[in-house]
Amino acid sequence: MPRDRKPFSPNKKSDLKTRLVHFLGRQSAGADRREIMRGLKLGPGSQKALDLALTNAEAASQIRKAKGGRYAVSKNLPPVTVIEVTGVNEDGEPMARPVGRDAEGPGPKITVREKGRRGPALGTGDRALAKLRPAPGDGDNAYDAEIIRRLTDGPKTVLGIYDGDQKIQSTDRRDRSDFTVEAKETGGAKAGELVVAEVGTRRRAGMLEARIIERLGVEPGPHAYSQISIHTHGLPTSFGEEALAEAESAGAASLGDRTDLRDIALVTIDGKDARDFDDAVWADADAENEGGWHLIVAIADVTWYVRPYSALDTEARLRGNSTYFPDRVVPMLPEALSNGWCSLKPDEDRSCLAAHLWINKHGKLIRHRFERALMRSVARLTYEQVQAYRDGNSTPPAGISARLNALYGAYEAFSRARDARGALDLEIPEQLVELDESGNVSRIGPTLRLDSHKLIEEFMIAANVAAAETLEKCRRPLLYRIHDQPPPDKLDAFRQFVSSLGLTMAKGQVLRPSDFNRLIEQAQAIDYGHLVDQAVLRSQAKAEYSPSNLGHFGLGLRNYCHFTS
Repeated sequence: MPRDRKPFSPNKKSDLKTRLVHFLGRQSAGADRREIMRGLKLGPGSQKALDLALTNAEAASQIRKAKGGRYAVSKNLPPVTVIEVTGVNEDGEPMARPVGRDAEGPGPKITVREKGRRGPALGTGDRALAKLRPAPGDGDNAYDAEIIRRLTDGPKTVLGIYDGDQKIQSTDRRDRSDFTVEAKETGGAKAGELVVAEVGTRRRAGMLEARIIERLGVEPGPHAYSQISIHTHGLPTSFGEEALAEAESAGAASLGDRTDLRDIALVTIDGKDARDFDDAVWADADAENEGGWHLIVAIADVTWYVRPYSALDTEARLRGNSTYFPDRVVPMLPEALSNGWCSLKPDEDRSCLAAHLWINKHGKLIRHRFERALMRSVARLTYEQVQAYRDGNSTPPAGISARLNALYGAYEAFSRARDARGALDLEIPEQLVELDESGNVSRIGPTLRLDSHKLIEEFMIAANVAAAETLEKCRRPLLYRIHDQPPPDKLDAFRQFVSSLGLTMAKGQVLRPSDFNRLIEQAQAIDYGHLVDQAVLRSQAKAEYSPSNLGHFGLGLRNYCHFTS
């Protein structure tokens, strides 16, 4: 791995306590006072300031003092702390984060237990003083929170429709409250406009007072629904100044110890509306393996720019992922990275993590290697373009044709391997929302699933298998992407459904994905294929991440994780 990247350093304007916690967060074995002084470049006159920073950080449970006078970042939150609700989980329970600790390390998982509560439920943005206790079975960084006292009465802002008569009605279906607005606080909003308002604490005519701070257009305009979803789910749409500064200061990665792949004709293949290009592929015949292939799957090296415990890391953890809407994206990282240095744009040098994969003519992965590299994409291609080239409906650019032939040769080998292991074969098209030039929905319909889509999927699956095998061999901790066998209750319901169509699935046998494939084929013969496809999908267990490897039932794979994550 390259050693040329500079260690992350907090902004020089950061207070000493913040710099201290950032520094200790990078020391796996902790550090003593002398190492801290040297690491933070503190002079002899800073002894008292360091003592105060150590004391304050310990009191806030941000660091702990270990044996031998060494200090380390504390993984535990204090038993009583202030939390802020960030959203809800799939069970409808509020999820929260500790206030004032975002920049000091990985965010803990805090589930708010509201049994026996009085008053309205906590909403996104609400703060409360809470008693924390470790959540059983959820790992070292998970807590259950018992509310001691609410510190806010509701979200800081509300999204609603202004009626033109000094009143706002919230768009939140869970709380259709009305808010009153003084004439001077309307911001020039007109009747029917979707607005964001800051909610005050005073009441007038039985309603809380509010002040309009943003006008989003006339509801139900084309962009209103995305805004409602963003606000309802509490998605952060802006970045802190420190995170933006880190992103703007980013630049091209040097070659250093990276492998130089700039002469390899890697290409990106994405949807026609894609704005960022996360992965690139390449293939060529393997001269030492008759009928086999050498592949490269390269992904943007985001870790080069997002360092542990940096402001960018904190913002990314708060979001967890980018969120896509028909008319916009709420990115996990600022645009300077998400659409810039972390996007594999054609004809521009980009740092990447590259997986070299060697497969035989039967599509079996026989060896693999990972490396940090510098690449230069030769083309930004779309799925539709690649399929048209493959079908002979258009001519690819010079130099691309041979590469596409090699990519499809490797894909055909993967297809043979997939058929041999009997992976679940569902053909359920995604629904695509298309917008016109004004942003209005012009069409909602199924997308056409092309071989070019499947090609990229098979390349990524191979990289994921290789990543899992590599991490296991290195004895590194990892989260598998698992897909367990269908649960018994769902299977019983599925058997009853297919029996009503004159099809059968035997009981008491060890189920394989091929058993479902057989039923899908039989259903297609009697024109019930689309119904059985949906029923098979509903009968499956939910795919999830887990430190315990249960394999991936749907793909028919034993070891599987996500290379890209």
